[in-house]
Order: sequence, then structure tokens, then C-alpha cells
Amino acid sequence: MASNNEFDWNQIVTKPVITRDEKEIGKVDGLEDREFVVKDGLIDPKFYRIPRDKMESYDEGKVRLALSQDQVKSQFERNSSGYYESKNVKSGRISNTTT
Repeated sequence: MASNNEFDWNQIVTKPVITRDEKEIGKVDGLEDREFVVKDGLIDPKFYRIPRDKMESYDEGKVRLALSQDQVKSQFERNSSGYYESKNVKSGRISNTTT
């Protein structure tokens, strides 16, 4: 998109995402600072963390990408949404102990 400064990114949450080759790859699940997360499926879902600058347009309730389905899958597919991942976390275990 040409001007990201005035665009309200919240309006794309839950909207379908369409690739340049007209394939629906899921719906917008959430927003990050520089990316939006697309979720495809309910059981064993696939996630795509797509940079905001790869969105070509938003019209008629659909997010349109400047990428093909193959490009999205090869460059941005993830095993999880990544919402809770932190670079400071060294172990996947969570401690419930208090001091």
C-alpha cells in the first residue's frame, strides 16, 4: 500500500487474505508492529507472518497481497502464530513458583 500512515490496520482483523494469483490463504488473525498474522484452518492451522508492506490493497472486505500463494508459503509460513515468543526466553518451560 502506498500510504500506511493513515490506514487503520484494525479493520483487516478477521478478513480473508487473497494472494496475487487469487488464492485465499486464510484470515487475518492478529497484528504485530510490522506484520500481520494470517491463520489458515482450525485443526493444525498454518500461520503466515506477512510484512505489512506486502499488502497491496484492502477493498470489499478482502486483504489483497502483492505476493503469490507460493511466495507466501515459502517465505512467511510458520508453525505457530508467534504472539508469545520472546528472544529473552531460553526455555519453553513456564514456572508457576512464587518467591
